[in-house]
Amino acid sequence: MKSRKGQALVEFALVAPVVLLMIGATVDMGRGLLMYGLLQGASRDTARQAALVYYSGSNTLAPDCTALAAPCGLSNLVNGAHLLDALGATVVYQDSTAISSPPTYGTYAANADPTQPGTIALTGSINPNTVYVFIYELDSAPGNPSPRWSCPTCAAANGAAVRTGGHQRAVVDLKVRWQPVMAKFLGIPTAITFDSQTVIRMEY
Repeated sequence: MKSRKGQALVEFALVAPVVLLMIGATVDMGRGLLMYGLLQGASRDTARQAALVYYSGSNTLAPDCTALAAPCGLSNLVNGAHLLDALGATVVYQDSTAISSPPTYGTYAANADPTQPGTIALTGSINPNTVYVFIYELDSAPGNPSPRWSCPTCAAANGAAVRTGGHQRAVVDLKVRWQPVMAKFLGIPTAITFDSQTVIRMEY
């Protein structure tokens, strides 16, 4: 009887770590899929709002429809990325320092077809579980910067509007570098970059 108990304990000691790792990996995978799904939803929701003329003045301020006699219930455009707050993600958005350049936490490589969105890569010290927000306009109007990024300090030279009229394309690109809990627990410095891009034609 004692030998059987001892054998069972040894078998449990051998099998338990593998089972726990499998359970942890399954939970991690589910959390990653949930985060990616929410990222896609946040990208689409933000793009739908970026298409409205209400948001042509700012990505970070409340839309101008809140000043109407019967104010709308919308909040600032970047707020759409906060769908991931429930997963403990931090949302980062910065305006650009040049109307033709992305925020400092990313680099932009233009598409061979200027009417299509380019490729954005995260740069610098990128924190895990943080959503980085990129919002820009592909402006086909002659003489206008394309892509056109939000740059309040550039207003004197390029106008105060974040996006210009003419049914241009607005692009919302959300990126998050996600570190699986199991990888962190095991001391593996690995991270997966999730990306969700939505392109929409502006309604004005």
